Amino acid sequence: MNPVYFTGKEVLDMAVRIEENGLRYYTDAAAASKSKELKALFADLAVQEKDHIKVFTGLHKLMPEEKAANQPDTYGEEAALYLDALAGSEVFTSPNEGARLAKTVHAEREAVEVAIGMEKDSLLFYYEIQKMIRPRDAAVLEHLIGQEKDHLRRLTACLKGIS
Repeated sequence: MNPVYFTGKEVLDMAVRIEENGLRYYTDAAAASKSKELKALFADLAVQEKDHIKVFTGLHKLMPEEKAANQPDTYGEEAALYLDALAGSEVFTSPNEGARLAKTVHAEREAVEVAIGMEKDSLLFYYEIQKMIRPRDAAVLEHLIGQEKDHLRRLTACLKGIS
């Protein structure tokens, strides 16, 4: 069987879903936070997620419609289903999952730990996708990974400051 390759556009579709749920989580977590510092961090991360959605949507519009390399027409649907399954198992990509998850958190430390887990899951998803993306679309994925690493770094630093 040929290796599965996804276009940058397909990866961006998944990234937008991931970022939308991150936006919902961070918005709700900011509203629930009692600490000014944590409220500000979550609010800033929510703004960044919103910005990422705009960037990824803009990049998506610029990319041409094309089939992934080495992917026969009959295999395209199967590949798309695989990508959806992978994203669904690694990060919360179902609608409103970010908001639902934020409601289950009861302490600020837990809220940061959940956010760290979310960012780690996003990174795992993007690293797995690296094996499947065409080389010419790799820069798009590298951009996504860089953004998620920055969020993880900020959240980890915040966690160290919470007693």
